[in-house]
This record gives sequence, structure tokens and C-alpha cells, in this order.
Amino acid sequence: MKHQTYRDKCRRLAQLILMPVLSQRVLFTFMLLLSSVVIPVMCYATGAFPKPFVFAPAIFDCYLFALLAFALRRLRLAWLVWLAAILLLGGEVFSLLCYQSPYSMTVLQLILETNTREATEFLRGHGVLAQLALSVAITFATIVVAWACSGGARGKEASAKRPSTNGAWERVGAWSWRQGVLLLLILLSASCQGYSYFRLWQAYTADVTTTIAENKYMPLRNSPFVRFLYGHALNVVSTKELGKLVHTVRQSQVDSCSFRSPIILLLIGESYNKYHSPLYNPEARQTTPGLCQLHRQGNLIVYDDAVSPYNVTSKTFRHMFSTYYPGCGREWVDCTLFPALFRKAGYRVWFITNQFAGAENNKDHHDHAGGTIFNQSDLRRLQFTHMNTEAARFDMELLSQLPPADTLAAAPSLLIFHMIGQHEDYRERYPAEYNHFTADSIRNPFTDRDGCQIVAEYDNATLYNDAVVTALLRQYASQDVVALYLSDHGEEVYDWRNSCYRTNSDYMTPQIARYQYEIPMLFYVSDSFKEQHPDLLAEIRAARHKPFLSTMLPFLLFHLAGIGQADYQPSLDILSPDYNEHYPRIIREDVDYDQLMQAKAQALPK
Repeated sequence: MKHQTYRDKCRRLAQLILMPVLSQRVLFTFMLLLSSVVIPVMCYATGAFPKPFVFAPAIFDCYLFALLAFALRRLRLAWLVWLAAILLLGGEVFSLLCYQSPYSMTVLQLILETNTREATEFLRGHGVLAQLALSVAITFATIVVAWACSGGARGKEASAKRPSTNGAWERVGAWSWRQGVLLLLILLSASCQGYSYFRLWQAYTADVTTTIAENKYMPLRNSPFVRFLYGHALNVVSTKELGKLVHTVRQSQVDSCSFRSPIILLLIGESYNKYHSPLYNPEARQTTPGLCQLHRQGNLIVYDDAVSPYNVTSKTFRHMFSTYYPGCGREWVDCTLFPALFRKAGYRVWFITNQFAGAENNKDHHDHAGGTIFNQSDLRRLQFTHMNTEAARFDMELLSQLPPADTLAAAPSLLIFHMIGQHEDYRERYPAEYNHFTADSIRNPFTDRDGCQIVAEYDNATLYNDAVVTALLRQYASQDVVALYLSDHGEEVYDWRNSCYRTNSDYMTPQIARYQYEIPMLFYVSDSFKEQHPDLLAEIRAARHKPFLSTMLPFLLFHLAGIGQADYQPSLDILSPDYNEHYPRIIREDVDYDQLMQAKAQALPK
């Protein structure tokens, strides 16, 4: 008799546990189908293979949502849980369609970096609304399937015929073997997901992103819920690093400075596919007439082997502006920022940007990089003599905010000019008079006429970018100037497949590395610079075929300025005789670019 009573208690406990699932069976089934069937299939179809991506169904995550909806049903707030589930899972479907990636730190960074202007342009972009509509269709189709699988109208009819009672067991129904299997799966999933939740807690309480980005600290990213929270945690910790970075920058010191180059211009482009320029591809359309002319005149030196560590602006800028490099033995926040060292050395530092311009009271400033290393008040004062507070629709309009040539020549100066360049939406990057290329002038075997129109718009943006860069260089051509132009990352524009923009799948190919991570790198030297600095000119010309990673940028700039500092590494200075040409160029933190290109060179288009 006691045994029977104990068994009944266990059964009732089990039924209590299952009550949220049986009460919210449509929600539970919808989340399980979308997260464990539809999204994994889309990952394979889009080439996205997140690591570690475990396809074991995260049943416990679905159970938690059902439990929350069950708890809120009497307050008539269960719809909030439905809304959260639809946005969470539908958002990952859209991420897979748009970025070929499930939720990750990179995808969430792209969202955080987007301000109102860019969000509006993004939604107006080619195919984005279609992808959004398809995401909505997939999500709601899954709801319909879940409703049908959960009994549909028959389930409602059965509920209506069920006797009205306050007892829990009548609402749950009789115990069955199916409920026993479901309970077992929920308990097994709970033990598995408990590990992930513990790792998520560690991630949110960490001090630096490099620690929680290590595999041994990663949660089991087998559900949209866990992937979203992990990506969010990395961004939260990234912001928490600021205080330590400010302290590091304040404490950094300059040992000496010879002011070898009195005026240094650093021009940073955006989303530049170098194979759309005749400087790198003889078969490309004439998108860079101004730079080609400077090259023929001998004032432009083309570097042909430069890559970016990331295909996302915020991550790239953290490496480009910091003296940190992989293998240095320190955390990123323990390394200083090169503009601050230039200021401490005696240079005046201008930062004119068309993406991160903003005062402290600018409420429409969601960009991740700008909110950290550029627009944080202490870091801005430590790095820049002047930073613009107003952006412009087109980059050419920003030239009016540059200091006059005689002002720049009055004292040693570093001018950083950051453009919006060829950032999508490409058709928003140039005025009407630069609408030179059209879909009719494009022959592309990888896409249709709509894709050819996008290629034409990208080439028009490249043509306009050429005019901006050329106009800026000519503005200071009479001075003793050396300028360096490079892009934050590349861009894929139907170059080898039917795909545009940048992708963020964990699967890397030589083609993706070629078009999304290779960047243009150009040195400009004025006639006065060539006369007064023949030694530097010889070093610049001699290094034009050496491999370069934009992480090494600070050490190259220190060489140009003659800055002696504790963080300076001659082995990473491409102009130094001690430069290490075999330094591993790691892209996306886990791929050796040179090994990838050597091992799979035969896969690249001729």
C-alpha cells in the first residue's frame, strides 16, 4: 500500500512538471520544431556551421518558455512569451538568410553598430525586405505546423468537452508512456543545459572578452536562446573593459620621437573589394581613375598582400588602433591605443569620421566601436586633438571639416580620415552624377539582372570613393606628406557565387578570405616627401610585396613618425629590416590566412 502511495506521488510530481508543456503545447512544439529542425536544416543549407553546434534538441529551453507562459496565463500575459519566442527564433532565421550565420557576437555587433541612418538604408537594400518576409513566413508556417501537430481544432474540442474542475490532474490528463518519455527528455536536457547556463553566468561576470571567447568557457550553443545570450554576454563584457583600457592609455609612455614624417595621413576606407579596382585587377572596370593617375605619376605605391583580421568594423578597429597583437602575452585592455601615443609624442591628432562622428549627447549612437574606443569621453580626450561631431551624407562633404594645409604643416600632425566608403547600401554612397555604371554594363555569370544592378552600384560607390581620396590627397599635395590608405575589411559582390555583402558562417573558404578579408593598401608620397625622405621612400617601395595584417598598423605608423615606445615591435613593422614575413596572419581568430590560401589555392578562380 505504501509502495502504491509513493508511486502515485511520483506520478503526480511528474504530471506537475509536465503541466506547462501540456497546457502550452503549441508554444512548446513551435519552439522545438523551429530551433531543433528548421534552423539546423537552414544552417546546412546556408553553409553555417557554428562551433560547437550541437544538434541535440534543447528541449529544456522550450520547457522554460512554456513554464513562463503557463505562469503568466492567469494574468493574460502569456502573449508576451509568445512574442519573445517569435522574435528570438524568427530573428535567427533572418540572421541565417541575411548573414549566413546563427546568433553570434558578430551578428549582435552588427546590430549594435547600426544607427538609424544605416538601419533605414539596410531595410531599403536589395533583397532585405524579401529575406525579412521569408523569415516571417517560415516562422509563422512553423506555428501552423506546431498547431496541427498539437491537435489543432481537435485539441480545442477535447479541452471543451473535458469536465470543469479545479483539480490539476484532470487538466493534465491520464498518465501515458508518451508523457514518461517527454519527462525523461526534459530531465536529460535540463542536465545538459545546466552546463550552458553556468557558462553563461561565467560569461556575464567575466572581466575580458578574450577569456570567455576561449572554447573551454563557451556554453553548449545548441539553441537560439543560448546563442543569443552568449553573443550578448560578449558584447556586455566588451563594454565593461573600458575602465581598464582608460587606465592603460593614461599610463602609457613614449620614450622618444624624431618626427621623421612631420605630416602623416591615415585614410581608412570601408568595405573595399580591391578586385573591383584596376590597381589590383586589370580586368576590373575603371573605378579608380584618380588613384591610377597618381600611380602612373609615381606618387602612389600599391601594396598587394594586405589582409584584415576580421570582416566586421568594430573588431578590426580594436586591432588596428591598439598595440595589442595575438601572442603578445597580454589582454587587449592592457595595450594602449596608437593615437594616444602620437599625442604624447607631440603630434596633433585629428580624427574625422563619417561613421562614428558624435558628441557625448548624441542619443542615436549605437555603434559598438564608436561607443568604446572613439566616443567614450576619456578615451576621446586622450587620443584626439580634434574629432568631428557631425557626419555627412557623402564622404566628399566631409572634406570641408579637414584642417587647412598650412594649419596641418604648422606642427607635426597625424590626420585620420575615416570614410563610409562602400558600406551597404551602396546606392546611398554616391551622388547622382556618379551613377556611371548600370546593370546593362555588367556581365556577371553568378547573378541575375538585379544582382548586376547591385554590382553596378558598388562600382559607382568605388568610383566616388576614388574621387574623395584623390581630392583629399591633392588638398595636401604641396606639403611634406606621407599618406596610407587601407580599408577596414573587404566585401563580397557576386565575385564567385550568388552572394553579396559579408557572411559570418564558421565555414571559411579561400574565396571568402579573398574577397571579404583581403584589403587594398596604398602609400601616397608627395613630391616634397620624396625629396626630403629618400630613405623612407626606399623602405616603403621595398616592402610593397611583403605580407601585411592590419593588426600591425600601429608599428608601421611608429616607424613613419620615429616614435620609440615600449610596445613597439620591429618584427611586426613592415618597414623595418627586422620584419617577420612569416608571422601567422590569423583571420577571424581561428584561421591561418596563408595556410588556407596555400592549401586550397586550386579552388580560387583564375
